[in-house]
Amino acid sequence: MPGDPARYADGQNMGWQLIWFDDSDEQFRATFPISREQFIRIRDLHIFDNGDDEWCALSYTVTAEHWPQLIEVLACPPPEAGKSYYIEGYATDL
Repeated sequence: MPGDPARYADGQNMGWQLIWFDDSDEQFRATFPISREQFIRIRDLHIFDNGDDEWCALSYTVTAEHWPQLIEVLACPPPEAGKSYYIEGYATDL
């Protein structure tokens, strides 16, 4: 994220989403928004190895083992075959 990284240090000025692509043509398909509260619950489950990227400012691959917790916390639809899923953080103050 450009600019002052302190703006994102506590997860403020950030948003998160579950995104997915079609495996056959790598085309972007859709997003599912994640609230700050939901993200904190996901983060606290330690299902992603995000190292020092506490607020997931980057993109993280969702694997089969992540889905039970994600469906419970996010109330998102289950994964579809032939799609690649990611949790992604982004700046909301640009």
